Amino acid sequence: MGTHRPRGSGHMRGAKGRRKRLRLAARDGARCFYCRAPFGDVAAEATFDHYVPYALWPTNQAFNLVLACGSCNLRKGDALPLGLLLALRPWLTRQQMGVAA
Repeated sequence: MGTHRPRGSGHMRGAKGRRKRLRLAARDGARCFYCRAPFGDVAAEATFDHYVPYALWPTNQAFNLVLACGSCNLRKGDALPLGLLLALRPWLTRQQMGVAA
C-alpha cells in the first residue's frame, strides 16, 4: 500500500516551488509576511507558510500561502495568526482554540 500524498503537495519543491515563491513575492512583496524582513533571493530564502494551518485546512492553494523567513515560520508553527484567531473566535471549538498563537 502506498503513502497518501495530499493533492497538490508536489508543487512546493523544485522548480515549481521556486516559481510559486516568485508569484507569491510578486503578490505580497519580497519580504517575510510576519516580520517584514526583505529576502535577498526569494526563491532560495523564503519558506512557504500556510496562513491557516494545514492541520486545520489542508490546502496548498495560493490564497492560503504566504512567504515567511525560516525563523518566523518555525515560531508560528501550526498556530493561527492572532488577527485571524480573533476574527474566527466565535466559531472555533475549544480544541481549535488550542492551535492559536
